Amino acid sequence: MPIDPTGTKPQPTPKTPETPEINLACRRGGCDSMTATQIVIPTRPSSRLYRCVKCKFTWGINVGGFIDI
Repeated sequence: MPIDPTGTKPQPTPKTPETPEINLACRRGGCDSMTATQIVIPTRPSSRLYRCVKCKFTWGINVGGFIDI
């Protein structure tokens, strides 16, 4: 892409990964929100973090584990 010396052409904006919103009730007392976003932590695949869209409260849930059959 050539450089615009006059600076009149808009530059493309970098794409940011979208955080998916899921239907999950907020765990904070008093908040009636039913929507949260999932925060992905690449180093912790067995743990999920969620943030409320309305009050921004963050909580974690551990998933997976050992099953003895």
